[in-house]
Amino acid sequence: MNAVKPVILAMVLVSLSATASAHESRCKKIHADLDEIQSTQGCNPGLASCFLGEVDGNHGLRGTTHFAADSAVSTSPSTSPNFIIYSGPFEYRTARGNISVRETGATTRGPEGVVTAYQQIVSGTGDFTGATGHFFVSGHKTGGTIDTFVNGEICHP
Repeated sequence: MNAVKPVILAMVLVSLSATASAHESRCKKIHADLDEIQSTQGCNPGLASCFLGEVDGNHGLRGTTHFAADSAVSTSPSTSPNFIIYSGPFEYRTARGNISVRETGATTRGPEGVVTAYQQIVSGTGDFTGATGHFFVSGHKTGGTIDTFVNGEICHP
């Protein structure tokens, strides 16, 4: 009976190792540069303004982007009076398919400053169909341009 315990323990460890390997093989670490500008042209239908960008990253995350906030907190916390908290749909459009995410972030008021955001993947097309994952975005706003770095992971089904 005691000889069975080491065998069961070994089977559990092999199973956990296989599960970890499966997660690693279907999930890819993402690193990308993202440059955006605010625009009143080229936005999705019905939008008066948006942010259009170019993304250059690994694992197929190369193409264009589109973002328009659909909500924002106009009153900043008293401890951070210069920040705006916002949220909205963000789209990555690549040759391999599109990724739709929900972005929630904080940015300084005005054309100069910083931006940081969390993006949760909500859907995908093409090679990204069924993908899950998340990205962290952070960078600077300068003269109407937003230069950020994207870091996260995409997991394929």
